[in-house]
Amino acid sequence: MSVVLRPDHRTPIRPRSSPAVIKALAHRLTSRDRWMMRMVWHHRVLTTPQLTTLAFTSYNTAKDRLAILYELRALDRLRPWNAPWHYVLDAPGAEILAADNGLTLREFGFRSDRAQRPVKSSHLAHTLGVNQVFVDLYAHTRTPDHHAHLEWWTEGQCAWHYGDIVRPDAAGTWQVGTYYTSFFLEYDMGTERLRRLTAKLDSYSELAETTNVRGVVLFYLPSRRREAQLRRAIGSRPPVPVATAVHGAHPAYAVWARVDDPELRPRTLVDLVPKPAVEQPFLPDLPETEDG
Repeated sequence: MSVVLRPDHRTPIRPRSSPAVIKALAHRLTSRDRWMMRMVWHHRVLTTPQLTTLAFTSYNTAKDRLAILYELRALDRLRPWNAPWHYVLDAPGAEILAADNGLTLREFGFRSDRAQRPVKSSHLAHTLGVNQVFVDLYAHTRTPDHHAHLEWWTEGQCAWHYGDIVRPDAAGTWQVGTYYTSFFLEYDMGTERLRRLTAKLDSYSELAETTNVRGVVLFYLPSRRREAQLRRAIGSRPPVPVATAVHGAHPAYAVWARVDDPELRPRTLVDLVPKPAVEQPFLPDLPETEDG
């Protein structure tokens, strides 16, 4: 079943995409605007609260700037019932990002109907849930005292690199100071059979053996009951490191428990595996702007 969108009779009339509109938009964009556009394209859809957390310190400032980006056609937006605005990349914005990368719009891979598809999909809640994990972790890196950095691969990037073996919802490296944990994210909505979830662990083991790509498999689950059921199904000796937590828990904090730990000691993401001190790449910092 597709998502029912809420009609908005106050939507402003926006100009048609044209070279003049694209040129005018390019002159109005700040470095933060371009960064947000890349994040929206990268993650397919982000909501007003998510973009506020990623790029602003004030919800009202975020709401006002996003409205301007919508009117300028950097971003498009749709609104499911009883939900905030959901932002996707618009055609003029895609033209600018494509040009930034020396690509044509076709090479960039943008089509307006495809850009809106995630918001209308029955998998919207899953997409937003996965994106929220990214938002929470990246927001944690914005506080200098945390000394945290994040490298993140989306589902599409994971599928491109090793989708013939396994397709996680996301993957990444979480670094705090000089220590890090590589991970694969399995964001569970409680709809898949436990047997299918546990079978994925053999695929992750195959990935490690054939490509030497390794990491902790993180099962992020909708309830404590579901978590307990999955842990019983996996057992205490999984073929790869596995940890579980429940939706709503901040993924950077001590909310993860390894399935091979009989004491179920809560651990932070960076403390899930023994690790050497190394330097890891991470997402580019959000550009500094004059309006908070």
